[in-house]
Amino acid sequence: LRGVPAANEFHQAYRLNTLHNAIKQQIIERAFTLLRSAGIEPILVKGWAAARRYPEQGLRPHGDIDLCVRPEQFAEAATALEKLPDVQYEVDLHNGFTKFGGGNVEAIYARSQLVKLGTTDVRVLCAEDHLRILSIHMLREGAWRPLWLCDIAAAIESRGADFDWNRCLTDNRRQADWVICALRLAQQLLGARLDETPAAHITRPLPRWLVPTILKEWESTVTSMSQRHTAPMASFLRSPAGVLKGLRYRWPNTIEATISMHAPFNELPRLPFQIGNCVARTAKFAARLPGLLRE
Repeated sequence: LRGVPAANEFHQAYRLNTLHNAIKQQIIERAFTLLRSAGIEPILVKGWAAARRYPEQGLRPHGDIDLCVRPEQFAEAATALEKLPDVQYEVDLHNGFTKFGGGNVEAIYARSQLVKLGTTDVRVLCAEDHLRILSIHMLREGAWRPLWLCDIAAAIESRGADFDWNRCLTDNRRQADWVICALRLAQQLLGARLDETPAAHITRPLPRWLVPTILKEWESTVTSMSQRHTAPMASFLRSPAGVLKGLRYRWPNTIEATISMHAPFNELPRLPFQIGNCVARTAKFAARLPGLLRE
């Protein structure tokens, strides 16, 4: 297949990723240096932390630089990043790990590890927390991006012999089921090897609606999920004609709705969870509406 046009496109993407990632790595180093100078120790999640599990850096593009900090240091970290606007623009700062499934912040920090990036030691999650967070994040976002499932497959197959599945799955039964579901998706759609994992001997099929939902998202040129946050709903208060478009993009797919409602992946209909997701988000928006109207 070396001579086919698609191979050339992949090669060009590899070259571009390699160059782009080198620039991103320099920004990561600057972000860590800046925050540490303010007495703040961030943890890098996804992005480079996921790419380091691939055989070569050029095989995975870097996106935003996701940094998690202790909740009590979030405001101080945001202020510190303002000193370097070019770095601030690239960083997606998170208040603890709530967006990624939560967990005891200090325990996650205690399990984290330092790895070398250029001339800087950057802090990343331990392998178990890394896989759990990747899995929950992918499902929470509706699994619309194929790269996220590739990250999970790479994390599964690159894990060490001392990988602790009890730590990865935690005591949260629902989250453990979500992680197992993500592992099985990586196997079914990407051929990831699940030898010696808790999912290896599960014989029951995945819910019939799950894989079709993912494939529908992947086949879309512009997915509703990727357009979900192009503009906040508040912006449509001044442009009512765009409300229907905004609502269309914000209708959750079955996967996102399942996670948002803390529901299991089973054969039950998903429509009630999708409606519940919309009702919950509408209630939050309505609570903010008086303040938005005053603005």
